[in-house]
Amino acid sequence: MSAAEHQTASTTEAQKPGYKPIDEEAFEMKTGSDLGKAALFVALLAVILMVVLYFSQQQNFTGMAAQLDEVQGVKQELEAVQGQMTALEGEMEALVESLKGLPQEARRVVITSMLTESASKINFLSTQVETQDQQAKLQEIQKMIEALQADI
Repeated sequence: MSAAEHQTASTTEAQKPGYKPIDEEAFEMKTGSDLGKAALFVALLAVILMVVLYFSQQQNFTGMAAQLDEVQGVKQELEAVQGQMTALEGEMEALVESLKGLPQEARRVVITSMLTESASKINFLSTQVETQDQQAKLQEIQKMIEALQADI
């Protein structure tokens, strides 16, 4: 817009009823000063907000680091427990294998007990018989029972 058009527009506006001319210099100075204060206030709020956000994020990172350390500790404990479980599984397998032979072991114990009982009875009978020949046979039977016990 040229200067002539501007002047024509201002004279046209001046003729309107209720129109009051504005001092443009005063308006620009006041607006510039107010906007500067508002911009400074907004910048100050932005800095405060950034500081608050920085420290809250720093706190979050610190908390996450502590939780990560706890997770590492739990992971190590879990690995230790898994090692113990592996050892217990090995022991349990060995116990199961030993229990598989339990019927034979029980049978051997019963037979050994019966042979010991028989040897005791034969020993008692050898003292009750009257002839030397019977005593010799009973002692021979007792030696055979003791040899059988040693084999079992």
